[in-house]
Amino acid sequence: MRGAVAFSALLLFFLSSPSDAVKLRIARPPKTSSTGPRPPKVDASNNLINKNNERYTANITIMVNVALDTGSTDLWVYPPEGLPHFNDTRLNATLRYGDGSDFVTGDIGVGEFQMAQYTIPFQGTLDLYLIAPAADPLLYIAFLNVDEAASAEDADFDDGIFGLLGLGFNTPGSSGVNDAVQEAYGKNADWGQSVLANIFDQNPGGADYIGIALSRTGDQEETADASLTIAEYDSNYQAVANAPKVLQNPVNSGAWTVTLDGLSVNGKKISWPSTMEEAPPGKNIVHLDTGTTNIMVPFDQQQAIYSAIPGAVFSPDSYIPIPKFSTTYDVWVVPCNATPNVVASFGGQDYPIHPLDVTDIEVITSPDGTTNYTVCVGAFTDVGTIVEGASDALFGDSFLRNVYSVFDFGTGGGNTQTPFVQLLSVTDSTKSPQDLVSVRLAAMKNMPPEIDPLDLVKIFNLTEKPFGGAPSTPSGAVSFAPSILTSFISTVSLLAFISVF
Repeated sequence: MRGAVAFSALLLFFLSSPSDAVKLRIARPPKTSSTGPRPPKVDASNNLINKNNERYTANITIMVNVALDTGSTDLWVYPPEGLPHFNDTRLNATLRYGDGSDFVTGDIGVGEFQMAQYTIPFQGTLDLYLIAPAADPLLYIAFLNVDEAASAEDADFDDGIFGLLGLGFNTPGSSGVNDAVQEAYGKNADWGQSVLANIFDQNPGGADYIGIALSRTGDQEETADASLTIAEYDSNYQAVANAPKVLQNPVNSGAWTVTLDGLSVNGKKISWPSTMEEAPPGKNIVHLDTGTTNIMVPFDQQQAIYSAIPGAVFSPDSYIPIPKFSTTYDVWVVPCNATPNVVASFGGQDYPIHPLDVTDIEVITSPDGTTNYTVCVGAFTDVGTIVEGASDALFGDSFLRNVYSVFDFGTGGGNTQTPFVQLLSVTDSTKSPQDLVSVRLAAMKNMPPEIDPLDLVKIFNLTEKPFGGAPSTPSGAVSFAPSILTSFISTVSLLAFISVF
């Protein structure tokens, strides 16, 4: 951060109550300017301003925007002008995401963490940190000071997001930072463990879980009041305590993989043979991940979902751009007023998925650059081999917006049990169809015309000349190029703010 990285400590302040629990409120991410991101003004009456259902921000201390991700473990930062001074351990690590092509690499540093009643100045040297007594209430954390990142991260950097805070498991092999620390200092060295593990260690007798509520832009009905809580429930969703406990499967997977009872479209369960030996008969294993913006399923299940929607047309290897990550160029074009009834079932309970989360609306330009169209495309994309051997699918924000989710690590109160998830539905399936119609009608008043999906596919297949739509202008044109989104973990759902001094 320009002009803000004058000291050596990495200080992370949680805005919390005096209790051991931590609740992070949500705010708009700061816009980038020539002088870097600026802290936004806090409006207590508005704890969430959602940015296109792609980013959610948690207000900690606002200096560097970092993405919160339940699918990874480590903390890394990449301030625009670097950290001129920090407590360098002389260790380094490379962290990889998705299919491995997305990565960051850098040097491991340590800094201090302040929470609730603990306020102890940083001692300023690594040696003092390494011999700090266990009773010292100051929480030190290890982080990666990034000096190189894959091009997949560029979109987030352009959006003022300069790091990631992992909220996943602190298990062997899950943390590149911790692995590097233990390789250098031995298996008993625990100072490289995750931020969450450090928070939980500060209260050994307390609960070890987090609660996440997301929200949706362009929505008429009430949905989750966006928040991240640590060791407590959001007060609006206390009923989640009575929800069934959906156990981690496979056990010790090091990820939030759980059993999916089934997925249905318009009342009919789709056929879905599992690739996982641990899946019970007729069921599947999915990874619940805030680090994925949409839902990613195998090709056959994607086909089953959208072929059940009247008027939807499949465009294989398409030139029609899609806003969500996919491993292929395949696109389903769906009527923008379609209201499919898609339901996921976990632990014997049904969780309807809002139709606004089943399709994405966008403006695209014809291949010859002359005409703009409004189009709605499927938000369930092809997972390919990304999760091969680990799960059957990725259920990201397109699903998680429809529930209040609690992720319990199973280690609270000195006990050890199988980690589990509890989900509380926040989508009313009796209201969501009309909600979609109202939202889409309002949005499309200021957008180019929509044409029949089959005609649109023909235009982009170059078998039909453009017609309808609205004339394209250089300033309003959408660039036309086939592009598989290569950014996987970088398109995350939650944002936090950390301070680097």
